[in-house]
Order: sequence, then structure tokens, then C-alpha cells
Amino acid sequence: MNKKKVLFVVPARSGSKGIKDKNIQICGNDTLLRLSINICKSVEIDSHIFVSTDSEKYIQHVADLINNKHLLRPNYLSGDQVGDIEVLTHALHACEALYQQEYSCIVMVQPTSPLRKIKNINDCIEAVLKNGFSSALTAHKVDLKYHPLKSLKLCEDNLVEPYLSDSSKIISRQQLDSTYIRNGACYAIKPDHLCLKKSFFKGKTKLIETEEMISIDSQYELDYCSKLLKNKNQI
Repeated sequence: MNKKKVLFVVPARSGSKGIKDKNIQICGNDTLLRLSINICKSVEIDSHIFVSTDSEKYIQHVADLINNKHLLRPNYLSGDQVGDIEVLTHALHACEALYQQEYSCIVMVQPTSPLRKIKNINDCIEAVLKNGFSSALTAHKVDLKYHPLKSLKLCEDNLVEPYLSDSSKIISRQQLDSTYIRNGACYAIKPDHLCLKKSFFKGKTKLIETEEMISIDSQYELDYCSKLLKNKNQI
């Protein structure tokens, strides 16, 4: 097999519940799916771009952007309970067979994070290809007032308890360590780590810290991101 450095995987399941056909909704001046493909094309590295979808309509939606061969996800990868690892593993094996290629790094770019920057992607790729990490992912810092040790849960009879048992030890915010939340801007992983460990975390994982970033799950978030992107393009 020939060797390519990067396989970009853009996951685009069609059965979104919050927003119908969320991945092909307009955000700014283009759709979420097309924005994701275009930013992958802007990364200057030897690569393939693969849209992992269960929808022929989605494939046609981006046919003018990429000339790669496509195939639909099998039925077992089309539900809303399917994890990223299963999707990426299928994409890797499918592209190895389709293009007779081997890859050094698998990069997932989720359409629902349209505020990402090329630097976020480049930093993840560099961590895996140059800096010896088995995987890398983008995340942003969580405000301390939303720290897990400050979270509560409702138990039987609507009684409230701390979500974590160590909560009682926390008196002031100064005692809290920073926590981070993944934002979907970019994930990168070595193929052997993906297939053998089946996790982004069972190895040397690099956290690529970004500014706070929205992962779209509601119409309000879609409209807000669209407004930000339109303003950016006008500037």
C-alpha cells in the first residue's frame, strides 16, 4: 500500500433529532458539512477526506468539493447510540481498502463545531505525527462555578446529594483544579492505537486547549454560530 499521512473523517449521520438534517443546515455562508470539508482541504498535508454518512443526499451535497469515492455506513453504524471509535475504525478500514493507502494519523472533524480554526487541527496533527502522542483532542476550560465537585444529583424521593463524594471537602474555588470539556473541533489518533486500544485515552493523550467553543445541538446555538461566522466574514 501507498502511505498517506492523514485521513480526515467527517462524521455526518443524517438522523439528528434536535435539528432536522443538522449537518447540512446553513451556518454563516455555507452548511456545517461543507464548512468542515473546506477547512480540511485548507490543511496543507498529504491527505484523504472521507465523509462518514448513512445518507446519499449528504454525499451529493458535497460532491463538488471532494472527488473521493464514497460508500454509505452499514446499518449497524447508523443509529444514535454509535460511538466515535466505531465510526473511525470503519472509515479507516474502508479507506485503506478503497484507496490502497496506509495512514499515519486519523483526524475527526465534526460538522457541529464550525468555529474551529485551522490551528486547532494543525496542533492535533502535530501532536500525533511529530510529538509522539498516541492521540490528541481539543477542549476548552470549564468555568470553576460549573466544576464537577460543585454538581448535584437528585436521588430517590427527590432528595439532593453531591454528584461526587469529595464535594464536602471543597470550601472555596481556590481548592479546585481546572477541568476541561471536549468541544469537537478536532480529534487525532494513530491508527494502531485506534484499532487496539479503542479509545482516545488509553495512551499518551495531548489536550489541545482552545478558546471556548460551541458544539451545536440546538437551533439557538446554530443561529448564534451563524451570526458569528457572518460577522467574521464581513470583517
